[in-house]
Amino acid sequence: MNLKQVRRCVLYARLSVTKEESVSIARQLQSCRRYAEARGWEIVGEFVDDGVSATANRPEERLGWKSLLAARDFDAVIIWKVDRLARRVLDFLHADETLQKRGAGLVAVEDPIDMTSPQGRAFAVMLAVFGEMEAEAIRARVRAARAQILKDGRWPGGGIPYGYQSVPNPDGPGRVLMKDVERIGWLSDAVAKALRGETVNAIATWLTESGAPLPVRRAERTSGSTSWNRQTVDGLLRNPVLAGLTPHNPGRAKSTKRVDPFAVLRDDRDRPVVNEALAIVSFDEFESLQRLLDARTVPQARKQSERQATSPFLSRVARCDECAVFLCRGTNQKRPVLYCPSCRQTIGRTALDAYLIDRLLLERGNAMVGDLAVEEAWARAGHDDKARRTVLVSQLDALVVRRGVVGRYFDEDRVLLTWRCEL
Repeated sequence: MNLKQVRRCVLYARLSVTKEESVSIARQLQSCRRYAEARGWEIVGEFVDDGVSATANRPEERLGWKSLLAARDFDAVIIWKVDRLARRVLDFLHADETLQKRGAGLVAVEDPIDMTSPQGRAFAVMLAVFGEMEAEAIRARVRAARAQILKDGRWPGGGIPYGYQSVPNPDGPGRVLMKDVERIGWLSDAVAKALRGETVNAIATWLTESGAPLPVRRAERTSGSTSWNRQTVDGLLRNPVLAGLTPHNPGRAKSTKRVDPFAVLRDDRDRPVVNEALAIVSFDEFESLQRLLDARTVPQARKQSERQATSPFLSRVARCDECAVFLCRGTNQKRPVLYCPSCRQTIGRTALDAYLIDRLLLERGNAMVGDLAVEEAWARAGHDDKARRTVLVSQLDALVVRRGVVGRYFDEDRVLLTWRCEL
């Protein structure tokens, strides 16, 4: 394909953090439009991933890029710079290969590349290498800055633990944590109940019935609801700040567990650094608390009479995006869920099942399952969840669930669904 003959193009822009500056989404698109106009190309679509990190999200995982690939009849994709598409060389090459297969070329406004020639492709790869090096340098600077802040005893930012508040540092720049007089009593009582053997569900019920104030962020999400849930309470009881410890696991991009209560700031002798002003239990008590919680976390560890049967519709079908393991089926507050046995993320089954069924029948209704169309095979399956699972699996290439904000509403962005290609 000769780019001089290209007449139809789409634009793509990405930004990790929404902000108004030279690389903002609006200015990226404006530069791309001017380029297309100067070449006399027709713009047939514009696609955006705003607030999406290229380091943490491959192009094929982003909604904007997936929508771009679903579009038809374009010959070129115009981006502002190579690093707007990918920050890793392999991600860039995979994205370019996908475009090549459909006969489309990639054009960067600020990086003068022509992906239709061997020389241009080699230059693009070099730019992708430099983009990856720059991303790693940024991560190294962020890690170093965070390490220094923690060493100084300051608060590095992020979600403030329940029962605490962030205040200006009285001894210098930045902010520090201190106990929140309004909530620390509730936290102390919840911890004491857990240490006495009360279940997480029982503590959640007690907090709700007693009118305990919710964590600030959860209160904002639930629009005035005063109900506590199991995940929130479990998270409070696993936070190392209870023992005056500071969560810290440097150099980790992803781990087998989302939360490791013993990945904490340590001194030169590898001993945990304890801030006694923040502690409400001793380190030994914190260890005992974690053992109690772990003993009750796995549903299989409960008595048979306490277990609740759940539908096999998604058994060993969906995988965790973070851990790459199959999600297990279980219940949370008597509601069916899928949960990751490693990082403990959960997603409600009621809305998820309905979402998958709707997409299956809408997008794959005319595809074939043996000698039957999917729609007919589904109708014949009736209410037999094992038969319905067979129909779904026959069409799936991959079903991945990624971590999201825990709340009342189902978030479609958490579900990464890829159908099997037609043979």
